[in-house]
Amino acid sequence: MIRLFISVLFLVLVNFSFSQVNWIRLENLSDSLILKPKPVFVFIHAPWCGYCRMMEHNVFSDQELSNQLNRDYYCISLDAEMPDTLSYGGIDYPPELQPNGKVINSLAKRIGAVDGKLNYPTCVFLDAKLIVQAQYASYLKKSDLQYVLKTLTK
Repeated sequence: MIRLFISVLFLVLVNFSFSQVNWIRLENLSDSLILKPKPVFVFIHAPWCGYCRMMEHNVFSDQELSNQLNRDYYCISLDAEMPDTLSYGGIDYPPELQPNGKVINSLAKRIGAVDGKLNYPTCVFLDAKLIVQAQYASYLKKSDLQYVLKTLTK
């Protein structure tokens, strides 16, 4: 009985590990785009955001969806409230202190803000030249994100 339990647990863990989005580091994006140009998907989130955690657990863990994202996009997970300065393409994106006392990274704000406001979660789609193609400033269910991917890849 214990062997069956361990076998089932192993299969579940193996299946779970293969159904994840392959998040790459921003620092590696330039090299990846040079080797193989393709669009970029940026998931902008905050550590305290419950909807962000729900997307991570309920949406990005789906095997079909994660496979499609991994195949068609370079995926970056961006903590917008990270206090570090991010560098990309020779440009530094420092954190900015907001009137409410929170810190927002200027890169997250630059690509994710809709009407000057950054909401969490925000999904941003960039082309291979890093030009914003679409922004979705809300929780996207699996079916919503699949629909977005379908419309963007036409």
